[in-house]
Amino acid sequence: MAVFLLAALSSTVTFLAQRNEAVASLAKVPLTLRFENAILAYGGYLWKAIWPMHLAVFYPLPKHPAWSLTATVAAVLILISAAAWLERRRRPWLLVGWLWFLGTLVPVIGLVQVGDQAMADRYGYFPLVGIFIAVTFAIAEWTNGFRFLKIVCTTTGVSILSACLVLTENQLRYWQDSESLFSHAVAVTRDNALAHLNLGVALQDQKKLSQALIQYHEVLRLDSTRHEAYNNIGRILSDQGKPQEALDYYRKSVRLNPKSPFSHNNLGLVLVELGHFDEAMDQFSEAAQLDADYAPPCFQMGKILLKQGQDAEAMPHFHEALRIEPDNLQMLIYLARVLAADENPQIRNGTEALVLATKASQLAGKAQPVALDTLAMAYAETGRFDEAVQTGQKAVNLARTAGQKDDAAIMQQRLERYQKHQPWRESFRKN
Repeated sequence: MAVFLLAALSSTVTFLAQRNEAVASLAKVPLTLRFENAILAYGGYLWKAIWPMHLAVFYPLPKHPAWSLTATVAAVLILISAAAWLERRRRPWLLVGWLWFLGTLVPVIGLVQVGDQAMADRYGYFPLVGIFIAVTFAIAEWTNGFRFLKIVCTTTGVSILSACLVLTENQLRYWQDSESLFSHAVAVTRDNALAHLNLGVALQDQKKLSQALIQYHEVLRLDSTRHEAYNNIGRILSDQGKPQEALDYYRKSVRLNPKSPFSHNNLGLVLVELGHFDEAMDQFSEAAQLDADYAPPCFQMGKILLKQGQDAEAMPHFHEALRIEPDNLQMLIYLARVLAADENPQIRNGTEALVLATKASQLAGKAQPVALDTLAMAYAETGRFDEAVQTGQKAVNLARTAGQKDDAAIMQQRLERYQKHQPWRESFRKN
């Protein structure tokens, strides 16, 4: 009874924690599909306990389960249940073990569908204890009084456990990295949109963009509502210098998931690249409203206002972004440069620029030429030209060593200004 109470409590907590996001509606996963999948999942857990092959990190929920297979599995479950019930007096362990298996799987069998999985290997660990209880007591009864049978069963058990160790070691190979994990899932399952999506992400992270695109298009073939695939294709096209093509995918991503601040932010970025500043501001504003703790939209709104010459209006957005992410290196460096070098004297604030640039330099470490270049700008704005020259020279040397010729050239121009005791000035309308 205690086990069932704990299972009920765990189910309730899970449902309350995920009801807003992960719990699927009846419109998405109707009751008939839930019951069919529950039957197939019971059979799947039993089969994988007997034959642990083709294990995957994710098993997709079938859209149209084969009725013949569902009926066959249901018949097997009914027969096992009937046999356990009929033997309840002579062999009570059969009913105990079987009910343990059936009951403890109820919270994760998909009647309340959390996520898109049909089943999960990790869900079987505790329920299968019931099956092992039933099997263990049955073998003990069968071999009672027969020494030879005990030896045979012991030998067989050791062999099975040894085989399981080998299979476990083999399965661990697929968990070494995301590409291996999701490539295996794609190989051993069918129509697995989520596995293709995650494989695409792994390939994209490794800059294997053409391979990632193949995976994302396969995702959309299997499930055209996957907004993540549209978003990720947009990112690849944008990185490839195809903003107009990327725009279409970003718009589809936002239409499919209008409550995603990340999709709105990405759409805003490509709109900026295409020069559609007003529409981009709308997207960044929407992203900021959707997630008040998401800094990039605030930062990007500040940059747009700078591009439009509204420097004073831009500053609150930059400060809000840094309030959310005070250790964001990119934002620290950018705002420090604005405060140190903006052509508008009402915007410049050398003291604040120096604070931000110093923090950025500390976060970046000694081998970051851009951070040192920014720190040199701040020193110059506060009149500390000797330190500006010394720091600027380090930045130039590091940039040259790193082969950053263009960056080194502009840093050298700034250094020459500092040597003349002149601060650096620039317009951020183009940045």
